[in-house]
Amino acid sequence: MRAFPTHRRLTPYAFALFVALLAQPAQAQFGGLIKRATERRVEQKVDDQANVAMLIPPTFDGTTLEITTARLDVYQAAMEKRRAQAGQNRAAVEALQRRAIATRDSAHAADKPGERDTYERSTGRYSDCRNTVRSEMEKAAEEKSKAMMMQMQANPMAAQNDPKVKEMMALMQEMAAAQQRGDTATAQRAIARLQSTFGATSDSAGIDKGAAPKCGARPSKPVSMARSEALNARADSIDSASRAQSAGGNGVKGVDVGMTDVQARMFWERIQSWLSGMRKDAPITVTFTRPEYDLLVSRRAALRKAFSGSE
Repeated sequence: MRAFPTHRRLTPYAFALFVALLAQPAQAQFGGLIKRATERRVEQKVDDQANVAMLIPPTFDGTTLEITTARLDVYQAAMEKRRAQAGQNRAAVEALQRRAIATRDSAHAADKPGERDTYERSTGRYSDCRNTVRSEMEKAAEEKSKAMMMQMQANPMAAQNDPKVKEMMALMQEMAAAQQRGDTATAQRAIARLQSTFGATSDSAGIDKGAAPKCGARPSKPVSMARSEALNARADSIDSASRAQSAGGNGVKGVDVGMTDVQARMFWERIQSWLSGMRKDAPITVTFTRPEYDLLVSRRAALRKAFSGSE
């Protein structure tokens, strides 16, 4: 098969023609890109003119501020600074996420299912026993209360000299006075002391003490289980910090742009929504005055770069 001649065997004229023929596809592609870009600009201009009809003038108040050149300059600069720091922010979020995952792995490694199951079973038995004792204590207290009421009704004069009755009446008066002045803490203490005069209690430690002879001591949580739960709690805290760090990437703080945080957030939402595309079914994308709209159109490329990193 005959070899294709190299450029060294071609005349200068033939070589120039050969190069031109090879370059044609690239030139055609480049020309196509220019043509499409021009067409997009023309289409965008037509869309911008048509979108004017959709504008709904907003009401400016303590939340929504007018988008002026001065405010946009400051906010755009802050957004560009935020974009520059975005990489660091992502790195911080990813580092926190890695810590959370590692901490949960440690929690899983510390957990011993056998010890956990044993503890949960013993805790269930203790709770059932304790609830039974508590019901018995409440029933006994109710019987004592009824007996005292019957004693008072049978012999009111004698009941007035009974120390238990005197204590009960004093506590009831204290409770009523506390409730009248809205002193909840004092009222609760009076109720607890009133209950204790009849052998009942709402205090958890007091119930445990009363249940001890029949139920034994409250089961102690295994060290492995306590460590696993502590590590999971730490992982939850790290996750919260990660979410807070991530949320801090949207918009800028009000103090950085001479606004309140609410105003700065609304400023960001209005511009970002507009950049995403105007739609009649999304009021935030069309609620602008004509001067605001014209300003945003003139800054579209710069705003896209500041807000999303691309034009």
